[in-house]
Amino acid sequence: MNIYEKAEIILEALSEYINVDDEAFHDIYIKAIVNGLVEIRQKEKQ
Repeated sequence: MNIYEKAEIILEALSEYINVDDEAFHDIYIKAIVNGLVEIRQKEKQ
């Protein structure tokens, strides 16, 4: 499973709490989640 697939799963879970149906924001949400996952991975490696 790549990082974008993980981001899609997280976004699906977030849909219970925020409106993620707007396609205009879909890519923004995915990029933000991916950036967060990358940052977490980098901090774990330290």
